[in-house]
Amino acid sequence: MKRAVRNRLADLLLQAFDDPEKRAAIAWLALLCQVTIRTDRPQIPLADLLAHRRAAFPGLDGSVETALDHLIGPGKLLQLRRADTGKVHAAGVPGRVGDIPWLVELEPDACAAYPALCERARIYARLAARMGRSAATGSQPDALRKTMSEAALCFNAGLFFEAHEHLEHRWAAQPRGPTRRFLQGIIQISVGFHHALAGNYEGAVNQLAKGLEKTTGVTGEFLGLDCDAFLPKVAAVREDILRHGRAGMRPIPLAEVPRMPIRE
Repeated sequence: MKRAVRNRLADLLLQAFDDPEKRAAIAWLALLCQVTIRTDRPQIPLADLLAHRRAAFPGLDGSVETALDHLIGPGKLLQLRRADTGKVHAAGVPGRVGDIPWLVELEPDACAAYPALCERARIYARLAARMGRSAATGSQPDALRKTMSEAALCFNAGLFFEAHEHLEHRWAAQPRGPTRRFLQGIIQISVGFHHALAGNYEGAVNQLAKGLEKTTGVTGEFLGLDCDAFLPKVAAVREDILRHGRAGMRPIPLAEVPRMPIRE
């Protein structure tokens, strides 16, 4: 998957924590994948995709109608193309749909990563549903604790890049001190597991070491994270990687990655 596509996907997910329209956009993307993956062609007539919406969105509201616009256009993940002329629509969903043979499809770079993108969209949709339920409770935790909890959702779903990206915004805004150092440590642990999942020995060993060094001495709960339950397990995974060595490195299964436990 090209970096630009990965970044567009990550931005969509991270914005979805606070934006219900972005959550609905994720649901649209997952729906497109669901109805096209059986044909192995990442395109569908727009009218057909719209016809699926009532089954996919039983609680249909205005945000669902406009959310598709967040996905279509230059620099986004989807494009609209006329089946008869091949002309690509500028952006968003056109006002006239029924009498024009529009095809909705992944833009070329996203299309090249079709299976991986659809797998990510499936995971994103599951997380977006959880976000919606959390938003409905109306709880408003401290901003840093909220970000850590959201990063943990990503981390525990195997979305280590997204966890790193989400925390990095908070880390960059922090003054020097224990909180900034701790956030950087968790970011580096996330990056380490991103490498471990890909079977990258050097990246996993080095980044996990940096993260563990920056979180050394932190015990109990910090920003909602149960450090006693998490950090020793991270250290144990790194030791296991070292024990097997570079020659024995393999992509680590997600089941072997310790979960980030959050205390509510």
